[in-house]
Amino acid sequence: MSVQLIVYPQHYNGFSSSFSQTGQFCVDGSTFNALADTLIPTYDVPATATNIIVSALTNNPPNNINSFYKFRSTHSGTPTAPTVSSGAVTLYSASTSTSSGIYQKLSNLVVGTTYEMVIDLTTTGAGFIFASVYDGTNTIIQPLFSASLSQITVSFTTTTTTPTIVITYVNFTADNIVIDNISVTQQGVTPTQTYSDLEDGQVICDLYEDEDIPLSFSVDDFKNVAEKVQSYSKAFKLPSTKRNNKIFDHIFEITRTYTGFNFNPYNKTKCVLKQDGFLLFEGYLKMIDISDKSGEISYNVNLYSEAVALADVLELKTFSEIDLTELEHDYQKDNIVKSWRDSAPFASIVYNNPNTSGFRDTYRTLKYPFIDWAHQIIETPYPSPSTAITGMPELLDLQAAFRPCINVKYLIDRIFQDSPFTYKSDFFVSDFFKDLYMDFSYGENKSGVPETEGIYNINTQQFCPNTVFTAIYLSSNSFDSQMGFDGTSKFVATEDSQMFDLSAVLAWKRTASATVQDISTRWAKYNSSGTLLATFDNVTGSVTGSNPPPRTVSANIVCDNAGDFIQLEWKCTVSSFFTYFGTGSSSIGLGFCEVFGSTGMLVVTTETLMETLRGELVQWEFLKGLINMFNLVTLPNPDNPSEIRFEPYYNTFIDNDDSKELNWTDKVDVTQIKLTPLTDLNKITKFVFAEDEDDYAASVVKSSTGGHPYGSLDYIAPSFAFDLLTGEKEISAEPFAASVPKPLTEINAVSELITPAIYSVSDDGESQPFDNSPRLFFNNGIKSVGSGTYHVPAWNGYAAANLDEFLQFSHFTDIPTTSTTIDINYETQQTLGSIGTSTANLFSLFWQPYYNELYNPDTRIMTLKVDLNPSDINSFNFFDKVMIKNRIYRVNKIDYKPNDLATVEFILIP
Repeated sequence: MSVQLIVYPQHYNGFSSSFSQTGQFCVDGSTFNALADTLIPTYDVPATATNIIVSALTNNPPNNINSFYKFRSTHSGTPTAPTVSSGAVTLYSASTSTSSGIYQKLSNLVVGTTYEMVIDLTTTGAGFIFASVYDGTNTIIQPLFSASLSQITVSFTTTTTTPTIVITYVNFTADNIVIDNISVTQQGVTPTQTYSDLEDGQVICDLYEDEDIPLSFSVDDFKNVAEKVQSYSKAFKLPSTKRNNKIFDHIFEITRTYTGFNFNPYNKTKCVLKQDGFLLFEGYLKMIDISDKSGEISYNVNLYSEAVALADVLELKTFSEIDLTELEHDYQKDNIVKSWRDSAPFASIVYNNPNTSGFRDTYRTLKYPFIDWAHQIIETPYPSPSTAITGMPELLDLQAAFRPCINVKYLIDRIFQDSPFTYKSDFFVSDFFKDLYMDFSYGENKSGVPETEGIYNINTQQFCPNTVFTAIYLSSNSFDSQMGFDGTSKFVATEDSQMFDLSAVLAWKRTASATVQDISTRWAKYNSSGTLLATFDNVTGSVTGSNPPPRTVSANIVCDNAGDFIQLEWKCTVSSFFTYFGTGSSSIGLGFCEVFGSTGMLVVTTETLMETLRGELVQWEFLKGLINMFNLVTLPNPDNPSEIRFEPYYNTFIDNDDSKELNWTDKVDVTQIKLTPLTDLNKITKFVFAEDEDDYAASVVKSSTGGHPYGSLDYIAPSFAFDLLTGEKEISAEPFAASVPKPLTEINAVSELITPAIYSVSDDGESQPFDNSPRLFFNNGIKSVGSGTYHVPAWNGYAAANLDEFLQFSHFTDIPTTSTTIDINYETQQTLGSIGTSTANLFSLFWQPYYNELYNPDTRIMTLKVDLNPSDINSFNFFDKVMIKNRIYRVNKIDYKPNDLATVEFILIP
């Protein structure tokens, strides 16, 4: 048997890094995504060309390996250029003997090996199809088929590592065919034994004579299916031959200096392991050490897969590294209401920048549900100082209820877009999952923008004026530009209806001989012409000593029009030149003024979303939380090791249409059978969320249920069969916390205004937002509040309004619940108001099928020796089922060694 270890170069000048996929050599042959790009030109073969295909290959050569090109003839008419729709490519003909086609230069094939090209058609035609393979412009094979066939299969033996496949449609009338899939796979003929460098810089390592590299393939351990797949080899040695020394750049030489281009043991080294032409493994080679035993040098290495590296990559990245510039928009009532809509003909949220990622959905990516973030809502009094309706709820500011939430599927797409991996998941694209959102709250910060502050030491004396309020001048400035500070004393509104939250701590000096007097301080609002509009927090106090205690002056002020300004002012009751800010004699000392300020969001930017709570969230923690919630199994795509597949356990192992049933009865060595019960089973498994101690609603529910956290579950093994079990295990949905939904107020007219409650309450009873853990919600759609309305204040150029609708989010798919409602809590719990409950929760849907198998007296582990060949390993998937003597098993682990019996660990399925 032939074993080949092929190593890719860490650096290879001038060669594209687009290597072929494992087992599948035609790239993008199932979706034709790149070919769908309208910017990719079609080569029009001149009417004078004697060979249409050769003309295309010569004049428009496929220099971008693993990318599709397209062409059409022009000699007897010009057919429509090839098009792509719904993941299928259409080839056209126009008139007498016209043609069109596509072609792709493959990579990483082995010379002398036989491959099979399969073309699947969903729409057949009346013409003919040339299924060609070329070596440059020389034909390897070019059979002609009727276009009436739904599948065409061509076998060819390649003469080059980079052949070009060409599919051409020819007809004598206007017609078309639709190709759904093109695949090129290896048939398994023993490859050439010529150990020369391959064309694209790959090299075949020398092995010790009769070297059999042992591989270990393991599915997620049956006792912990939430963990990722691991595929790796045990350590093995490579000899120090001339070839291997060249591959590893004589790394054993202690005088060797790293130049940036020679072999680096700390860099990833891509590799492929083949046996008899079958690909057994594709991943990376790691050099462990180099040994020198009596002058015989050897390299100690092992192999590991990309699936192992997924967590390693994402745990180094936070959400702040995702550029969300494409989500920037004006924060105002109109955009908030538009975000509630899911599709045309309704107007959508207006973004300020173009869609640069390709994943932004104008309607569904970002939404503003009504969430009780601060519980700072009043019942409008009579008479009302605002446009609110008497007796109805009134929001004191927009941010108390409307903070952005972003679609979870969009976030996953952005994470993988910036990583070396891709993913595939029927679950992630399901209607169920696409309605899932995560909050992007900015925590205890009420305004949504970073609070700015400054400590202003006044270096010039400012004497307190007599009887007339005068501005206090601040001689330095560290405020954000959005604060509109003019550098002296004024905070100038840059938008209509702009809110400012301002606070000053004042201290002053006076000499002992100064007259005892009162000093008054205030915030004052003026229009752009300087006319006083209102004053706030007027504080008057007597100055009785040379160093009176500091005074705090605070106000929350809305400027109705851009150009209105606010300033801090003071005056005294008695004319005195001895009370002031600033420096005087050394006996008086230095005064100071400390000012804090913030203004509500005007524009939601990347900084708003990412330089607050969610920017600190680690990308792997986010993904791992989803894995633990939905019991997702992560498996590498056997046709592409950098593609990770995410599916629930049930859809992977129990109800999977792709699963095959393999009969290995004649392959097992029945003389060596080892049966063991599952070990380390726990009596109790706790399914928990992160807990926010400051979450008032969650703490009330927890205290009323004997300390049981909201949404969590304690699974206890069935006592009738497992009464000897002990121990406890925890499966956590961290970083996500559960959210308690409840009616917003006790006002009957808005009793249907049910929202998640995520706020804290201080010891003195004051409610406010807090730095909450991430929350996941379903989009329940637009709901009526009941027979009443709620009032939102004017902000950012939009007038105040009384609204009778809101966008509802919750941990249910529906409120009130129905027979089909799904709950993304682990356990069904009693809810408040008329919400209802659902038994279709995280545990019952995603974990119960697994635990029904795990906690079954008939479930056990069986270890056998099995005669597996490289073809078995190449085609095996862990979701396949294996038949042995009329019993069905699942494979948990394979220890494979070429030329020897494999040790296979089976799980008996009850």
